[in-house]
Amino acid sequence: MYFISSTFPMKRFFLLGIVFSAMLAATSCKQKGAESKEHFDKANDFLFKDDLENAKKEYGLAIEADTGNWKACYELAGVYELEGDFSNSLFYFARTVQLNPKFAIGFYNKSNLDETMGDEKGSIKDLNKAIEIKKDFFSALLTRARKAYGTGHYKEAVADLNNVINLRQDFYVAYSMRGSSKFKLGDFAGAIKDFDMEIQLSPTHLMGYVSRSSANGELKNYRAAINDINAALQLNPLWSQGYIYRGMYQIKLNCKDSACGDFRMAYKLKNPDAESYSKEYCK
Repeated sequence: MYFISSTFPMKRFFLLGIVFSAMLAATSCKQKGAESKEHFDKANDFLFKDDLENAKKEYGLAIEADTGNWKACYELAGVYELEGDFSNSLFYFARTVQLNPKFAIGFYNKSNLDETMGDEKGSIKDLNKAIEIKKDFFSALLTRARKAYGTGHYKEAVADLNNVINLRQDFYVAYSMRGSSKFKLGDFAGAIKDFDMEIQLSPTHLMGYVSRSSANGELKNYRAAINDINAALQLNPLWSQGYIYRGMYQIKLNCKDSACGDFRMAYKLKNPDAESYSKEYCK
């Protein structure tokens, strides 16, 4: 009986010790959190004043005070990127998404930096992760479409651009990219529809007319192709390549004199190919 009664207060003391330790740890965490926030706020103030050195110092202190402060890691990564220190920037972006694996923007920024550092495989992986987290991530979808187009994956580019256009139907660049992707896939009629939208949304964008001209040319709609080049030349009469394009469409329509006039104009504008076209078609 003596043994049992003597251990009871020891158990009670032990339990009280656990509670006290937990309370102490909680208080310590709160203090660390408050200290980290204080440094984080100071860093933001320095960043606003364009004082990058002190901003880096304070973000670093915020991370020291609270190693789980992913926001400080993210901001510090951004400061390093501003300075051109991409290795440190990449390190802190990686730490950001490790601490907060649901932070789509963190993966997106890391993807862009991966690309800058020449790690295209890592860039695609991070980009896919950003879109997996946020299905309607406009910039990420547009970037992935650009990458797909650049590597010849035109169907994938069209799929992402469909989503981009669903998100923003007034974004002419998306129609331009999707039209170019359809052109590469041989869907010239579909490409023309997209270039129509591009021109409707941005009537002063010269390349919209040029792209539609090429698609019309592939469909042998040479007069429509010429009309598009005429519109492009109205926007920029000194665009020498436009005269070459129009001249070649004139040749297709057996309008040799008009074509030769365009080749001569291209020559006056110092187009490097104009002389060879004149020699071939204007003997």
